[in-house]
Amino acid sequence: MAWAIVPAAILPGISLTLMLAGGRGTSEGLGPTAVPAAVVLVALPFLWYVTYAVLHTVNSYVALVDGAVVVRNWARRLTTVEGPGFLIRTHIDSSGIAGEVLIVGDDDAAVMLNPRQWREAELNRVWRHAALQQQPGGMPTPRELRRRYPTIRIPLYIRHPGIVYTFWTLLVILYIGVVVNVFARI
Repeated sequence: MAWAIVPAAILPGISLTLMLAGGRGTSEGLGPTAVPAAVVLVALPFLWYVTYAVLHTVNSYVALVDGAVVVRNWARRLTTVEGPGFLIRTHIDSSGIAGEVLIVGDDDAAVMLNPRQWREAELNRVWRHAALQQQPGGMPTPRELRRRYPTIRIPLYIRHPGIVYTFWTLLVILYIGVVVNVFARI
């Protein structure tokens, strides 16, 4: 899906570069320094998005291997759920925007998955073939999940949403400040 956005980003990127180089009205523009400015303004955020999408697609998977569910996340952490496992669909009671998550596990390990990052039909096929027991989820807090499943890794945006939202807000403000300063020069 990330590659589908590439054509939509190229034309505005070229247009932005030309506008920054030539200027508008009485502004003389940035000249040759418009290319690095356009790269910082357009290409870096886009490349960050594409990198995450590619890493997730290439590195992460959920598969049924010899009767065990094997889960690897985008950071290449491998977890194997063997034997009589369980599947829980739940919402986490957090001030973050966790939405529905899947918890897959057995007596030894548990993994949290964001179902929005996977194809639902493929996940359902793995769960069906693995014969995982569906359990009620309730609405646990991140702390309760850690107590129930000590091996589970809960993403930072669920455990500490305030810190994550503050970080992203500051990053967006910084980005807007750079954009405004660059455009103030033309």
